[in-house]
Amino acid sequence: MKTKKLWCAERVQRLMMSIFLLIILALLAKGYSVAGLALLAFMSVMLFIHFIFDFCPSTVLLEKIFGSCYCECKDENDENQL
Repeated sequence: MKTKKLWCAERVQRLMMSIFLLIILALLAKGYSVAGLALLAFMSVMLFIHFIFDFCPSTVLLEKIFGSCYCECKDENDENQL
């Protein structure tokens, strides 16, 4: 179940990705194409690793700091059980 937390690991990770993409865009706009393309390649490889292994190092680290956006609430009934 999703909670209503503003600062949780998955949301912070998405914010970091958007800022990273803005930095890449700024580097490309300023003419630093090698640096921008290197960062874009790094991000693409990390997203591919996340796709294949379902593992993202930044999310693991951020979960320890902020906690997950998904909670395992014991008070709520499991929808899969009858």
